[in-house]
Formats: sequence, structure tokens, C-alpha cells
Amino acid sequence: MRALLLTLTVSLAACGSSEGDIAATPLPTEEQDAGAEISPADAATPPEDVTLTDAPADATENDAPADTAPPKTDTAVVDAGSPCRSQLTAKGISYKVTAARGVVDAVNITGPINGVLFASGTGTTPMGDPVACEFALTLSKFADLLKSKGFVRVGTLGSYCYRCCCSWSTTNFCRGIDDPEPVCGSSGYSNHSWGRAVDVRYLYKADGTRYDINDARHWVISTLPTCTGGLAAQTGISKELYTLACDATSTKVFGIALTPNYNSAHRNHFHMDIGRSGTPTSWSTKWTWDPGFRTDDPPADYKDDHCGE
Repeated sequence: MRALLLTLTVSLAACGSSEGDIAATPLPTEEQDAGAEISPADAATPPEDVTLTDAPADATENDAPADTAPPKTDTAVVDAGSPCRSQLTAKGISYKVTAARGVVDAVNITGPINGVLFASGTGTTPMGDPVACEFALTLSKFADLLKSKGFVRVGTLGSYCYRCCCSWSTTNFCRGIDDPEPVCGSSGYSNHSWGRAVDVRYLYKADGTRYDINDARHWVISTLPTCTGGLAAQTGISKELYTLACDATSTKVFGIALTPNYNSAHRNHFHMDIGRSGTPTSWSTKWTWDPGFRTDDPPADYKDDHCGE
């Protein structure tokens, strides 16, 4: 397996996946960007966003490594043999059963989910990443939220990657079934390791209009807490995207959402996950201002991940 070299030293408040290779790909000329002009919000230093909490958090990615690696074969068939897969079938969500290291009840989604297509980058076919079946159900809830806001397609920067948390290196890369188990120590595992996370960059309306989270006109960076003062300061497209990120956790679709306001590694996407356990006990669009924030994208070979939730 090809490993990506990392030569940067970065200090982050937490970790989050950033697929720079996709972000750097030239965009098709026929795709229409939304072009609203938005003014940046005023800076301040208020308290952190409120987190909804039902109970103390339980399992985290710092827990013990995943169980024995799954079989090496991809069965490539539709199989409603588990209660979760029975729910996918009942919802009309097309899928095939697969196997992926660290992923419980792994499936590949093979079509739109509730009328919303989750694709890779600017593609128009379903993303190929394996996900936990329960995360497919989470994407079904997210699809309903997206449709209510007029979105019909999501361009992702990836979902699955079995590796330790934080920066890539020659020894920290997406592990395949034949690779040795990574030694993560206190860093823990990336939340992407369990097939229960997704990174969102593009959002498309039915008329083909594309919102790009990496566009400074579409997501205006704010130093105010994202879902309170930050949201209140937005207008136009930026307000739509802030509202989506905040609604995704306030309605308990995802346990964690990280936005471009979180740190420089998230400038070009939303990271959204349901944690290692798949049953979050708190829900928050986290806010932390990074004093070293860069307005440019992270380098193409720089990737890190959200973990520990």
C-alpha cells in the first residue's frame, strides 16, 4: 500500500480528515458554483458552543484496537441478513454487503439515499467507501435533512480510513486487511476507522448549483461560536451552510460536526461522525478558533482526523 509522507509539524486542538488530493482536482467547467458575495463576520472571543448531552460519553477511539480483521473477500451481494440491513431494504436503500477492517456490518451504498446521492468529490456516482450499516442509516437521516434544505447531491472527501488518529506518516496510513495492526498508543484510532464518519465538501441543489465549503464566499470564517454568534452573523449561502452544520447535530443526526471554524485542517470540509460506538451520548458542532489559521488549503499530502469522541 502506498503511504503518504508528511513533513509538516502541526499543533491542533483535535484531529479531522482532510482529503487534499480530491480538493486539488480541477473542477468540471460545466458545474455551476453559487456566487453570492458574503461579508466576513466580526471577530470575538466568546465561550464555546453549547453541547447537547444525554449522558456521560462512553466508548471513544482511545479504546482498545478493533477486533480481529474481517474476511478478505467482498461478498458483493445484497443480503438483508442483519436487522440493520433489513432496515436499509425496507427504506429502499440499495447496497451490497462487503468487508472492511474495523467496520461492523459493512456495506457499500450503490444508489441514492432517500433521493440524495453521496458521491466522491465532484463525481456523479455513489462513493465507493465501505460504511457501517448503522452509519448508512445515519446518512438516511442526513439525506432527509438535506432534502428539506433543497440539496440533492453531496460531494464527499472520503468516509472510511482505518488508521491511527492525527497526522499521516510512513507508518500511519489507511490500512488494508493484509496490513499489520497500527500501534496507536494514546493517540487512539481515527473515527473514520469504523466506517462511521464522512467528510463533506460540496452540496448541490436540484438545478445543479454547487455550494463549496472551501469557497470563502460560501463559508465565511467566524471567530464567534459557530451555532450562536457565528450563525447570527451570516447571510446568504454562508447562513445556509452554517444552519445545515448546526442542524446536523441539534437534530441528533451526527454526534460531532467540525467545520472550517474549527481549525485549518477543516477549511475545505465538514467532518461529521457518530463516534466509535455508533451511539453518541452528546451532540455538538464544535467550535475552537485556531490562532494559526491559514487561509490557504492544507498541502495535498497533509491529512489528519477527528478522534476521541
